[in-house]
Amino acid sequence: MRIPGSLQVLEFAILLITVPMTSHALPMPSGHHGGLVTQCTDPRFFDESPGHDAKVERLERFTFTASDNTDPTSIEVLVNLRPAEVSITPQRSGRLAVEAKLAEPVTQGRAWIKVTGMSDDGCQQLHTWNVYAGH
Repeated sequence: MRIPGSLQVLEFAILLITVPMTSHALPMPSGHHGGLVTQCTDPRFFDESPGHDAKVERLERFTFTASDNTDPTSIEVLVNLRPAEVSITPQRSGRLAVEAKLAEPVTQGRAWIKVTGMSDDGCQQLHTWNVYAGH
């Protein structure tokens, strides 16, 4: 019986047991600014213009408001999965007035608007609505 070989097998077995535990560990949720998030407040997006399911001749620009706990650098806007140019104006209330401009106007059919953003304390929020062009 070779003792060194048995030790190598034992070491290999221990390695096989411990590697899956460490490589598949569940990630801890972390916030926009780093640290661990245990509780946070979602940002909100509201006052859309044109609003939900609105019918317009063409969609070139639209506006909405973001709550006062929204990190302005985190706001992203897509229309039919294409990025829109965003202009953000802080309001006296702390809310953010957001205007989005499309690279090309939507002149026919549905425009699916998708807004994402993070709160100052690390919560992410998704807000979507449809606007119909060509009516």
